[in-house]
Amino acid sequence: MDRQSPLPLWAQLLEDLKQRISAGEFAGRFPTDKEMIEQYKVSRQTVREAVQNGVVVRHRGRGTVLTEARFEQQLGTVYSLFRELEKAGHTQGSKVLVQNTVVLPTLAREFKIADDHPFFHLERLRFAGPLEVAIDKVFIPMKFASPLLSVNFEHTGLYDELEKLAQIVPDRGEERLSPVILTQEEMDLLGCDEPTAAFSIQRTTYVGQAQLEHRETTVRGDRYCFLSSFDSSKTENSSNIAAAKYEPA
Repeated sequence: MDRQSPLPLWAQLLEDLKQRISAGEFAGRFPTDKEMIEQYKVSRQTVREAVQNGVVVRHRGRGTVLTEARFEQQLGTVYSLFRELEKAGHTQGSKVLVQNTVVLPTLAREFKIADDHPFFHLERLRFAGPLEVAIDKVFIPMKFASPLLSVNFEHTGLYDELEKLAQIVPDRGEERLSPVILTQEEMDLLGCDEPTAAFSIQRTTYVGQAQLEHRETTVRGDRYCFLSSFDSSKTENSSNIAAAKYEPA
C-alpha cells in the first residue's frame, strides 16, 4: 500500500485484488478480513470498504466469493449517473479527459442556434469506486454553460453544477440505446482486456423549449444494465387488442 498516493487505501487494495482475480489466484475464494488486514497492513474498515465497492460479495456461511459488479438504471427518467451511483452506495468519480469550448456548426444546427455559437465540451471517464463504467461526452451551448468551465468534475455531477451555478435543470429528454463493440481506444480507457459488448447512448435534454444538451455515452455492457417497467393496462396497443377481442362481430 502506497500511503503517499492520492488514491485511498481501500481503492489500492481493491485494485490489487482485481489483479489477483485476473491471474486466477483465488480460485473462487477470497481471504478473510483478518488475512487481508495482516497481509496488507490496513485496518478492518479499509478492507470492508474495498469489498463493498468492488467485485467481491459476502454470503453468510460461504465466505467471500467472486461476483460481477453491475449497476442498474431505470429507463424513462432524466437521470444523473453521479446521483444514481451515489444513491446505490458507490463512490462516483471521474477522470476529466477534455474540458474546453468548441465551435461545431453541424451540432449548432441541431440546437437551432448560430453556427458560430461555442459549446462547452466535457469528456470524462466515469468510475464507480475504482471500476471503470463509462466514457461520457457532453456538449452544452455556452449561453447555458459558461460557469462550468472552471468546475472540477472529478467528483461532482454535471446537472448538480448546472443547477447550483446557473439555476438550470433539464425538464425532459430522450435517449437512444444501441449495442456496440468497443474500439481499442475505448477498451484501453475502460480497462477491458478483450473486445467487449457495450451500450452506446445518445441523450438529448431540454429546458423549456430550448435544447440544453447533446450527450454521447459509451457504457461497459458487463457492468451496467437498464431496467424498463411496463403496465399492460396503460399500454395503448394492449387496450386496442382488448377492445377488439370483445367487440361484437
